Amino acid sequence: MAVKHTHAEYDRLSPLWKRCRDAVAGQQAIHEAGKAYLPVLKGEEDEDYKARLCRSDFFNATYRTTSALTGMAFAKPPVVKLPSAIETWREDIDLAGVNLDALAEQVVEEVLEVGRVGLLVDHPPAAATPISQAAAEAQGLRPSIQLYPAESIRNWKHGRVGNRVVLTMVVLGETEMVAKDEFESKAEDRYRVLDLDGAGHYRQRLFKVEDGKDVQIGADIYPLMSGKPLTLIPFLIVGRSGKGDKPDEPPLIDLVDANIAHYQVNADYRHGLHFTGLPTLFLAGVVQEVNAAPFYIGGQAAITSQHPDAKGMFIEYTGQGLNAVKDALASLERRMAILGARMIADESKQAETLGATRIKRAGENSVLARIVITASEAIEAALGIMAMWAGAGGEIVYQINRDFAPAMLGAQELTALVAAWQNGALSEAELFEVLQRGDVIDAAKPFEEHQAEAEAQVVVPKPAPAANDQVAA
Repeated sequence: MAVKHTHAEYDRLSPLWKRCRDAVAGQQAIHEAGKAYLPVLKGEEDEDYKARLCRSDFFNATYRTTSALTGMAFAKPPVVKLPSAIETWREDIDLAGVNLDALAEQVVEEVLEVGRVGLLVDHPPAAATPISQAAAEAQGLRPSIQLYPAESIRNWKHGRVGNRVVLTMVVLGETEMVAKDEFESKAEDRYRVLDLDGAGHYRQRLFKVEDGKDVQIGADIYPLMSGKPLTLIPFLIVGRSGKGDKPDEPPLIDLVDANIAHYQVNADYRHGLHFTGLPTLFLAGVVQEVNAAPFYIGGQAAITSQHPDAKGMFIEYTGQGLNAVKDALASLERRMAILGARMIADESKQAETLGATRIKRAGENSVLARIVITASEAIEAALGIMAMWAGAGGEIVYQINRDFAPAMLGAQELTALVAAWQNGALSEAELFEVLQRGDVIDAAKPFEEHQAEAEAQVVVPKPAPAANDQVAA
């Protein structure tokens, strides 16, 4: 089987990914796709189709929704804790200048758009002679995290190793710019194969296809960790539900399809306006002589006739046909708004009654929350592999915000919370957390700082009323 072979799930989902990518990209991509999204009318000439396509505008609800959802996830900075040995890599996590938080945003955006993205923790071959860690980092000889979009994850296999089902093979599509001459380059498809060999060791190979045959570029690569080959493939497939063996459909595919339907109905509306909204001049009783000058409308031009019964009038469309199209547009716009809102709606069946619990769990059962949790876990795992490569110990935490719609607490809720704390139902730390989530206390302020500030406050007693202000009994 050729290296360029694609997985059956890849083939099934590729058309969906294409629709999602085009919808997010906006009007230019939709127009360039032409008949894929705007079918030709029966009997429509090519020039007429081009004119109708040009008049059809695309309202990009998909991009706006994706951008808004990503913004909600990163409205508050992620909680990050890294060993000091890899903390300095945070500002250049991929050796191309992308910082860790920007990479996390890309991961969330990719999963929102198409439901799938890959993270490869890679390490260049070690230097031939031992060098210091500082010198190695200066030469880029350190681990990094590389992002692969869904379209690049062409084939994969999972198998049981020991008591776990793990990734045993993945083929990644890449593009290499190859020089044709001094001034011109061409893009060449490459295929990076990551697998576990017969001994269970992680191996990398690079291929290209020439004359229909697979040609390996260079020798097999066995990345080493502490001088030993790895026994796992350091590639993490991130999906909306966290599973890498079976891809999920794009979480926004229903919104994308509604957005494209809106584009098609809007094209009909704009097409109808073009032919019915413009007034048409009608002349009755006018006999135009042969070789006479044509009639002109507008400006200071005038049409005259010596025929006594000649009449002139404008014919305008007064029917109600376009109103039904307008109603269809409004209905699709409402549907798109609902589909976008469902991404942050709580999908659990159990209703929360206590205000503190509601705020604490707000959004945790939504589609966006599952994506954020999955992305956080994948990034933590990738950072853990980087730390092992660096021989660094210590806790690793990377948690993206899940408080998507924090609501200010009302007076009654605040009173109930304080009463719960006073009665011992909530600890001071729990009360502090709830007040942070309710946007009453600065989310960036740690609990210890809040305690120190509270203890340092001096309560000034109110002055006693003056003697002349007292009312005699």
